[in-house]
Amino acid sequence: MHIHVKKDPQELLRAKQWWGKLEVQWKMALNEAVFKKGPTLEPPTDDELMVFLIMVDTLRFAGPGAHSPNMSFQLTNLSGLTGLLRLKFLSITNMKLTSLKELARHTNLQNLFVNDNQLTSLDGIQELVNLKDLYFQNNEIEDLSPIKKLTQLKTVYATGNKLKTLNGFTEEHADTIRKFHVIPNEDLRDKEIIKFQNTYGIICHKG
Repeated sequence: MHIHVKKDPQELLRAKQWWGKLEVQWKMALNEAVFKKGPTLEPPTDDELMVFLIMVDTLRFAGPGAHSPNMSFQLTNLSGLTGLLRLKFLSITNMKLTSLKELARHTNLQNLFVNDNQLTSLDGIQELVNLKDLYFQNNEIEDLSPIKKLTQLKTVYATGNKLKTLNGFTEEHADTIRKFHVIPNEDLRDKEIIKFQNTYGIICHKG
């Protein structure tokens, strides 16, 4: 269904400037995964662009290695999310992301899926206090300290990383966490898992 949006000239100009500043990979990603035009550089119509910028709260980008891919190539960064601060659900999986720092202002996010990337850190999510679901399995993350303030988390998938400790959790997390999947992490010792479970009452699941 085509949606027509009443366009303020200044708002439309800002929207077009936003599109113009996007990296090539992000123009192609949005055209393929959102506008369904394939991985092209063709700009969206004025209505498509305005509707997207005004209404978007959910985005999913799944690389070619994903179970249900919607992209034919892999993104290397999150620069294309600049200004999309209404996002509540974001899934960017099976890509080549190395950093989440571009997410620092996305405080409305509730569900974040960044599994199967090349992340070495969760830096960037420290202030995403509305997060309820966090999936980052199959990366190279060593440290959970950025989740310290994310006390609304209900589900965390952290398997297949390089965690050595589970520092970052607090007593407040114990009240909300319902699913915590952290096994296997090759560098995470049984005594650390047992200590964590005894301290917080959060069960460490496999898978």
